[in-house]
Amino acid sequence: MLKHSVLTFLFILLLATRGIAVDWEHVYECNNIPDDKALGNGVWEVFGTSEIGKITKDGELHITDTADKVGFFMRAIDTKAATVEARVRVLSQAGASYSLLMGIEGPAGDAWMDLFPDHIAIDNGGPTHVLDMTKYHILRVTKDAKNKIVVYVDDKQVLEGTTGGNSGRFDIIFGAGSTGGSSESYWDYVVYTTAGAFPPNELSNHVLKSAVDVYGKLPVTWGELKGR
Repeated sequence: MLKHSVLTFLFILLLATRGIAVDWEHVYECNNIPDDKALGNGVWEVFGTSEIGKITKDGELHITDTADKVGFFMRAIDTKAATVEARVRVLSQAGASYSLLMGIEGPAGDAWMDLFPDHIAIDNGGPTHVLDMTKYHILRVTKDAKNKIVVYVDDKQVLEGTTGGNSGRFDIIFGAGSTGGSSESYWDYVVYTTAGAFPPNELSNHVLKSAVDVYGKLPVTWGELKGR
């Protein structure tokens, strides 16, 4: 969890980006299972079963995927370029590389990021970045109209590649992607926009945007930031 001492730093950074018009068009805060109808227009479609997911007392989606199940969540999009971000940590992963993933599917190719406890990688044999994913990190995947993929960790670019494969779907995706694989992970939020492929300096991460309301005022307590 982020410490109280970084609040001022987050506040300053957010003020520096307030003039940017782009915003996250969909915000999933992990207070409900993604396919819970209580989310209304914010509900996600599930491939497989959502029974692998539970909401913790801290408002996290805890996914525990055994080797005989699959459960990933999707929201349809209709643009060639998109940006998806999540705050996530990974405790285990075994099986196919896409046993735990997040990213963008279609239309000319998939822009998945495969998640492991000790690294992340662009799917389909793409480049790898060594990282202790047992601790929370903010991960971002962007895909532009020319199918270029860029991956950021905690607002720093770490990977670049091109799309590979084609699932035949056209959506934002995250979760446990392989029936034969297994994994355990915690998700604090998932957000995305289909307005384009945006680096952090053009679209602030969701933690920063949550730190200050629309008038740039500090929240009453740090606890209002959902324990991040």
